Amino acid sequence: MYYEAMITPSQSESTSTLESRLAELERKVASLENAAVTLPDSAETDPSSASDQPISTSSNRSAASPNHPAHPSDDDTFWALNGLIDHAGDEGGVVYTGHTTPPGAESPVSWQMGLPSAALEDLNFAEAAGALAALGHPVRLELLQAIYEGTTTVAQLGDDDRFGTTGQIYHHIHALASAGWLENSRRGHWRVPGQKIIPLLTLILIGTH
Repeated sequence: MYYEAMITPSQSESTSTLESRLAELERKVASLENAAVTLPDSAETDPSSASDQPISTSSNRSAASPNHPAHPSDDDTFWALNGLIDHAGDEGGVVYTGHTTPPGAESPVSWQMGLPSAALEDLNFAEAAGALAALGHPVRLELLQAIYEGTTTVAQLGDDDRFGTTGQIYHHIHALASAGWLENSRRGHWRVPGQKIIPLLTLILIGTH
């Protein structure tokens, strides 16, 4: 397994260390943007102009540019895809990544996970059943969203009629926790584990776009 990385600054890190890591991350992001992304003027001056649009779309390898015959032709749209092809070569692979600050958090979470094409052939799709089945209920997804956004206790969740009785809430929480989507951060308080935030948001993005 390669392409796997997670950056979750801990509370014990010194301010200088955190600032150094963030500066390095900003440098790398700037380098990638300079190499692969040129935003239109409207997006630079009005960030809200594209706020409702997904930042990725589909492509096939038959669409190619003269300079990069193996790459999709729209470098602005496919900057991440072209970066993957440049890194992995003709073999290719599948990767997902994200960098975001969850609601109420003070530090961002960064995550990257992927496999080369050869390794994808060894995957057993059935192994994903447990993790996906736990999310296959609209009430659980709404409950998970509420916890992600900062409602952390069963008592607080019980004030929302969408989630049913206290017993039903515990049933859903335990199913989500068993599948790794929730953890008990301190007695009676639930949260989405840091290493699950980007995977969760990725699945939601897949299901809504």
